[in-house]
Amino acid sequence: MPLLGDILDPIKDDLQRLEEELNELVNSNLEPLTGSSSYLLNSGGKRLRPALVLLSGKLFDYKFEKVKPLAIAVEFVHMASLVHDDVIDDSRFRRGSEAVNYKWSNKVAVLSGDLLYTFAASSLTKLEDSKYLKHLLEAALEMTRGQANQTINGDDYRLSFEEYMKRIRQKTGLLMGKSCLLGAKATGARKENQKKMENYGLNLGLSFQIADDLKDLIGSKEELGKEPGNDLKEGTLTLPIMIALEESPRSEILRNLLKKEGPEREELEKGIKIIKGSGAIEESLEYSKKFADKAREALPVALQNPYAENALRVAARFFGGEEVKGRTYLGRGLPVQGST
Repeated sequence: MPLLGDILDPIKDDLQRLEEELNELVNSNLEPLTGSSSYLLNSGGKRLRPALVLLSGKLFDYKFEKVKPLAIAVEFVHMASLVHDDVIDDSRFRRGSEAVNYKWSNKVAVLSGDLLYTFAASSLTKLEDSKYLKHLLEAALEMTRGQANQTINGDDYRLSFEEYMKRIRQKTGLLMGKSCLLGAKATGARKENQKKMENYGLNLGLSFQIADDLKDLIGSKEELGKEPGNDLKEGTLTLPIMIALEESPRSEILRNLLKKEGPEREELEKGIKIIKGSGAIEESLEYSKKFADKAREALPVALQNPYAENALRVAARFFGGEEVKGRTYLGRGLPVQGST
């Protein structure tokens, strides 16, 4: 995603240094899990959460060595949650490549996730303040609760909007919020600015998750690395699916599709068409933009580094589904109007 590189330009050198550190860590610990952990690390992740740590730190008294352990920790927590989620969901692919649980086994995948959580905690032992670990543990606990709720109640298709928002807040928003808070905290920001950064990250996470759910329906196979409609295939309720269930006259077809084990490709295409015809895509996009706006409004004015502040503002627009420099996070699936 070349545009993401443009957005992250203020931290590109430090991101490269961070990438080298991450690879060194996973390639020097505990065979035989090194291979699976390294495979996951290099499977095309955006490094969005550690980037948020670095960019948030850039707004204040930034020193790379101060924020590095936090950036490493949030990425390992994120990676661990992904590999565990893939086991729970029996996912075959992750970012267009075979998932760890299929390439190796469920046992290796679970152990790899456990190892990554250990790496995250180990990284934070380099810091004197125990509150860093407390913040990250809070996010990890809520992520687990969110996944547990989705797994246990996965066949209940009466999810309310409030319950959906709580779920994506737990699974995505909180870790992004803590990423921004930790970056600000490590570089000496005042508490009110730490809170502003946490609010920025939380709202960015909500916006990003809704846009990501949209992308699963309107993105191309090339953009997604897999066939669109995976959430439908897995019976996972997302905001556009929920809206279509409420508003489409053909909602019963959609409901039956969600309950079906292993639906055919043509059935998924029919389901996607029903969702598109219900107005759910446009309505979900408005929600994504609303949270992106809230994220931008939360940002403090960064006199020390306006370039990093602007990067965070542009990131909110881009991941919220707006067009930036002629591109949108949603890819070619939907013509989205926005300023360049």
